[in-house]
Amino acid sequence: MPSFAGGNGAFTPSTSVGNWHLDALGSAGPFGRVTQVSWGGSGTSSIGYRTRWSRPSTLGTTPSAGVLSYNNPNYATAGCAFNLSYSGNPAYTADPGNNLFAMDWNVQGGGGILVLPIAQPWFILGNGGVNKQQLSCINTKGTDASLSSYNVAWEED
Repeated sequence: MPSFAGGNGAFTPSTSVGNWHLDALGSAGPFGRVTQVSWGGSGTSSIGYRTRWSRPSTLGTTPSAGVLSYNNPNYATAGCAFNLSYSGNPAYTADPGNNLFAMDWNVQGGGGILVLPIAQPWFILGNGGVNKQQLSCINTKGTDASLSSYNVAWEED
């Protein structure tokens, strides 16, 4: 089974645009399972952040692709798109609505990793439509100048 990872490192986040987005691409897309997310900061001053992983209430359009890594050299092409932004941004319900997970943390050396249980990954579905096709990492508070990073790992069928 192919698995992939993508991230946005040394990134300047926004509270209105996502840090990354995973998209199963409508009817052509695969069945994906997010297995891990991580976040972290390297700030030298204490700044509170809140990051959420959520499904959009409207889908993003016209993506800007991010770079991904493949874990198996026999499966080097992902079916899901790993996007860093959209020209037509997804919309989200107010925090904590539609959150799969959210974390308050500090950019001054803070961070974490969430490894999802084998039986309960976060699923995304091609041809799933709103709330099934895309999943995003978004900050609701905290911005910096290139001091935080956000990553995701997923499997596909």
